Amino acid sequence: MQPPTLEPNLRRLRAFVGVVREGSVHRAADLLHLTQPTVTRAIQKLERDIGQPLFERTSTGMTATAIGLAAARRAQRALGYLQAAADELARMPEATAGCAPRIAHALTSRHLQALIALSDHGTQSAAAAALSLSQPAITQALSDLERLVGTPLLLRTSRGMAATAAGEVLLRRGKLALAEIDACASDIAAHLGTITGTVAVGVLPICGTLLVPRAVNRLLRDHPHLRIVLVDGPYDTLLHKLRDGRLDVIVGPLRPPSPAGDTRQEALFEGALSVIARQGHPLAARRGLTLAELSRCEWVLPARETPARAIIERVMARAGLPMPDNPVEANALATLRALLMESDRLAMISRHQIYFEERGGMLAVLPIDLPDTARAIGMTVRADAHPPAGVQSLLEHLRVAAREPLLAGSGAVQPPAGISSR
Repeated sequence: MQPPTLEPNLRRLRAFVGVVREGSVHRAADLLHLTQPTVTRAIQKLERDIGQPLFERTSTGMTATAIGLAAARRAQRALGYLQAAADELARMPEATAGCAPRIAHALTSRHLQALIALSDHGTQSAAAAALSLSQPAITQALSDLERLVGTPLLLRTSRGMAATAAGEVLLRRGKLALAEIDACASDIAAHLGTITGTVAVGVLPICGTLLVPRAVNRLLRDHPHLRIVLVDGPYDTLLHKLRDGRLDVIVGPLRPPSPAGDTRQEALFEGALSVIARQGHPLAARRGLTLAELSRCEWVLPARETPARAIIERVMARAGLPMPDNPVEANALATLRALLMESDRLAMISRHQIYFEERGGMLAVLPIDLPDTARAIGMTVRADAHPPAGVQSLLEHLRVAAREPLLAGSGAVQPPAGISSR
C-alpha cells in the first residue's frame, strides 16, 4: 500500500491550516485575504487527494477530524519552517525591507522546487528535465522568487549554480518544509493502520555491517510497505543531508559535543578499535605483540582528518611511536578487505566492520589490546524532528539490536558528556 498522495501545494496548505485554526471557511478566508470559494476548493482538493474527510461540517462551523488534525500538525510545521526562513531572510542586509510577509504568503511549491532543482543539478536544462518543466518556466520561477526576497539566491559559477547566503537559508528551510509534507502522507497512512512511506538512513562504516542491516531487516518484517534508503558517505555530507531533511537519521560514531545545535545524538553502545590482518598473517598466532613491532609493518589507515585516524594518531603518540611510513589510505570496507587479503598489511578498525570476514575465515583480529580507543556509537537526528511512525520504528529496532551481543567484546555504552543514552 502506498501512502496517500499529497501534492506540496503551499496555497492549499495555508487555506487548510487557516480553516483548522478558525473553524470556519469564512473566517479563514478573511484571515488569509482569499475568497471563500478559493478556500473551499483548496479543502476539497486536499480531501480528494487524501481520500479521507479532513473536517466534520456542522451548522456552527468545521471541526478537524483525527486525520485532519494529523495532517494539520505536519502542515503547520512545514509552514513554520517557511516562516522561519522568511524571518531570517528579512534580517539579512541584502534582502528587501519588509520582505518577510511577502515570502511567507506568496512563496509557492514551484518556487521551492525550482530553487532546489537548480541547486542540486547545477544547470537550468538539468533542473528543467528533473522537474519535467521547460527551461523558461524554471527561469521565471527563480526570477519571481528572487524578486520576492529582493536579492539573488543562486549565482552562476564554472561548476554550475552556487547558492548565496540567502539562497542557503531558503534551500535548507524549504527542504525541511517539503520533508514535512512528505511525512504528512505517512502520518495519515499510519492513522489508517499501515506504516508506509520512506525512511532515509545515513550509514557510517562501523554500522553498515551489522547494526543497520539487522535493524532494517526486522523493520521490514514488521512493516513491509516501507521503503528504506541507505546512504553512505563522509560524515559532513550526511550531516548536511540530515539537517535539511533529506535523511531521517545518521547511524555511526558520535561527535561529542554535537557538531550542530539543531541535531541531537543518542548513544547506543561503545566500539573500540582492533588491529586487523588477513587470516594466516605471520603475526596472527604471536602472543605478546607490541605496538612497536606493529608500527614497522605496512598499514592501511583511515583517511586523514577523520575521527578514526585521530584515534590511531593518539594511540601511536601515547606509545611514543611514529605513524607508519607510506601507508595506504582507504575507508571503503571492500577496498580495505582486498588490500589486507592480498598482502601482510594491517589495519586498525572496529571489529564490527569485519564480522562476516572474521566469521568466514578471511580476516583475523591480532592479539593486542588497544586501550583508550573506545568511542560512542549511536544515532543522530534533528533536534526538532517529529519522526513519522516508520522512522520511530527503525529507531527502536536500532536500540534493541544495539543491546544484543553483536560481537565478543562489545561494551555497554557510557556516553560522553553532551550525548544522551536515550
